[in-house]
Amino acid sequence: MFMVVSYWEPLPGKEAEFDKVSPKVTAILRQQPGVVMIEGFNSGKKRVAIHAYKHEAAYKAVVDNPNGTFARALKEHRLEELARWLGSERGETLPHQ
Repeated sequence: MFMVVSYWEPLPGKEAEFDKVSPKVTAILRQQPGVVMIEGFNSGKKRVAIHAYKHEAAYKAVVDNPNGTFARALKEHRLEELARWLGSERGETLPHQ
């Protein structure tokens, strides 16, 4: 499985709007092929999104497609006008022992 932990920071005065809009984007992402799980939580001023995909190729198909559903959802819901993406950690999960 391919995991991603993304960090976002709502812009000053945009926190409530970001918190209202981000679940809509999350709902769209959950419907995409290869998405296993998406959850999020607040960590102080930051918002943390945890994504799991079947594999890295599924992640890239969803997130890296500039004309894909995710890119359209970001634009439609103005997510990048409401918050600043701080970065992401990503990688394959470790084998179970």
